Amino acid sequence: MLLALAAPPAFDYADFGARFVVDLVALAVLLWALRRRHSGRRDLMSVVACFNIGLLVVLTAIESAASATAIGFGLFAMLSIIRLRSEPFSNTELGVFFAGLVVALVNGVAGIPLPLAVALNAIILTAVALSDHPGFGPVPKSREITLDCIHDDDAALRADLEHRLGVRVVDFTVLENDYVREITRLTIRYVGSPQHARMPIGA
Repeated sequence: MLLALAAPPAFDYADFGARFVVDLVALAVLLWALRRRHSGRRDLMSVVACFNIGLLVVLTAIESAASATAIGFGLFAMLSIIRLRSEPFSNTELGVFFAGLVVALVNGVAGIPLPLAVALNAIILTAVALSDHPGFGPVPKSREITLDCIHDDDAALRADLEHRLGVRVVDFTVLENDYVREITRLTIRYVGSPQHARMPIGA
């Protein structure tokens, strides 16, 4: 009797298949948005896809296993030693990445009724579409460049970048200051079209 109570319920393959299809459709929409509006960053698309599918599979395994608690602790321990080793993400890209994780969570929990899961997916995708709509302004582009000088002041660095490129710099991340060669390598996010005639070295 106790063994019967501890046994997991029968796995519903039809329900899992439907949820998997819903997740793939939502993931395809997210990847399409990344490719269309964010220069098709292959690394970010791969991260979103792998995390989405991986999280969906793990949640399905946890819910269908008798030792769900043990698997959950194992998953927590595994994720605690993993960190993203990639180029910095913009705020918009980070939002899309988080949306991909939320979609996997919604579709991977069998306790959520399928119609509700579909509705939640629609809400998430609508939020991504609205936040990324061109009507709210242009989406900043990103570029890694190398300056032939080093600035000790952030305001001076921003002014130099805007003067050289002829764009409005939204933000920047300094990747390296080489005081031997006197160069600065950084990633910038900007709005506008750079003037190639005034581009800094390494652009």
